[in-house]
Amino acid sequence: MPITKKTKILVVDDEPDVVVLLSSYLAEEGFKVYTATRPSQAIEHVQKYPIDLAIIDIAMPEMNGVELLKKLKQIKPNLEAIMISAYKDAEKVVEAFRAGAYDCIFKPFNLKYLRTAIMAKMIE
Repeated sequence: MPITKKTKILVVDDEPDVVVLLSSYLAEEGFKVYTATRPSQAIEHVQKYPIDLAIIDIAMPEMNGVELLKKLKQIKPNLEAIMISAYKDAEKVVEAFRAGAYDCIFKPFNLKYLRTAIMAKMIE
């Protein structure tokens, strides 16, 4: 499914401040945003709502973001994903791409780059 302004985006990060920052920005951009601070919440959202794109933190305590992405892809194989991380761990980034992510953005965020990454999927 092509990403559009009506795209439903799920933001998953164990840091509530990051969730608020990203969800506020994306809502201002016109997207429908769902949020989760735990991987289990993210799984519930993908089962319940028609999520098109997930923005997932790689490092979370309950389950790492790559494992979460794999679980979400089992539920919804065509789910698009962008990974976010505070750590520039090349091994985890490669793992994320292999699991189906199409981009990885490092903290602190450049929100313009995030917007560009989302828009790139819109025009594919």
